[in-house]
Amino acid sequence: VHVDSQDNTNAWGKAGLMLRNDITGTGSSTGYLALFATPGQGVTLSSDSNSDGYLDSNTTKTGAVAPVWLRLVRSGDSVTGSYSADGTTWTTVGTATLTGANSTEDAGVFFTAHSGAPGTAKFSQFSVN
Repeated sequence: VHVDSQDNTNAWGKAGLMLRNDITGTGSSTGYLALFATPGQGVTLSSDSNSDGYLDSNTTKTGAVAPVWLRLVRSGDSVTGSYSADGTTWTTVGTATLTGANSTEDAGVFFTAHSGAPGTAKFSQFSVN
């Protein structure tokens, strides 16, 4: 996906990609992972390392902000998150193990202002292969 823009509502505001057994299952769905851009902290790969349905493991690469490309590549229970300024040259943020993941998961984009303030993010070119 390309994160076209993201309002700077908070340094930890998040705009990115999510994988989960059931995206509608907040706090109860395992196989949870997110790769997101932030206005002030770079790009982070977060995952649920203990199958409780909550993100508890983080790897961050500083310096990148929207507009930015984000990509997740899954191989079995392993997912690698990367970002790119141009969609051609990719920087790996990290690799995580999806604990409790189904063989097929929901995938989508998300935005959170993190601060409770209103904000928006714009995405384009989302695809699943």
